Amino acid sequence: MTGDPFKAWMGAWTEAQQTLVKISAAGLQSSTAPWQASAPLQAALAEHYSRMILAAMPPELTAPGTLPAQAAAVSHCQRAAQALAARASAIGADAARRLVAELSRTDAAAAPITTLAALHELWIECGEAAWSAAVHQDDYAAAQAEWLASLVELQLERRRPQQGVQPAAEPRP
Repeated sequence: MTGDPFKAWMGAWTEAQQTLVKISAAGLQSSTAPWQASAPLQAALAEHYSRMILAAMPPELTAPGTLPAQAAAVSHCQRAAQALAARASAIGADAARRLVAELSRTDAAAAPITTLAALHELWIECGEAAWSAAVHQDDYAAAQAEWLASLVELQLERRRPQQGVQPAAEPRP
């Protein structure tokens, strides 16, 4: 990935918010069950969450010309990132399911959503609940630990002198 990882992450976050608004607006305009479009909402938001995780990947993972000795470390890091991104997608899908469930409530305790600000607040609450439920699970912790370990492995391989390769000069401050 080239460019600023934070901008890439924020771009995916902003697109997720815009997707929520577009699908929500379409659902509100529907005269029949307005939140039956939950499948497109879940799919779109899951994809955006996945992109947010992948935006944090180091540029070495997509850079051409990786040295053969680093190939295993790069491959390990890519697999670990994909596993973590899959879990992030599941969190996005769970957040969307929670949002649809809240918006579909008809009981007296259900808060009416009359503004985009209220919808955004509800979306944040659903996202936080989904995130909290997922990150306390052993499989999420294992996936994140594996990704961090693969990043450390990649950094060690990058710094290790390669046979027949001249070390790159360190940039001066």
